[in-house]
Amino acid sequence: MVAQFLKRISSTNVSPRPLVIKTPEQQHAGLIVFVGRLMAICFSFTVMAFIYGILFVNQPEKQAPTDAQLIDLLSTLLVFLTGTLSGLVASNGLKSKSNPPSE
Repeated sequence: MVAQFLKRISSTNVSPRPLVIKTPEQQHAGLIVFVGRLMAICFSFTVMAFIYGILFVNQPEKQAPTDAQLIDLLSTLLVFLTGTLSGLVASNGLKSKSNPPSE
C-alpha cells in the first residue's frame, strides 16, 4: 500500500518550483522589511494596550508603585520603538545606494 502510494506520487508530472537565488541587496531589503513589520506590530500592540488600559480598566484613586514603574517602563519602550522605526525607515534608502559607474 505504501509502495503504491509512493509510486503514484513519483509518477505525477509536477515540476518543482525553480530555485530563486536572491542577491545580497534583496536579502538585506527582506530583512529590513521583516524587522520593520515586527517592530510595527510590537508598537501597535503596545499603543492598543495603553489605550485599552486608559479607557476600559478601572483605576484606583492612588496608583500603586509597581504600576507606576510598569507604565514608565512601557512608555520608555514605546519611545524606543518609535525612534527605532523612524530611524529604520529614514536610513533604509541611504545606506544601500549604489555607487554611480565611473568612466
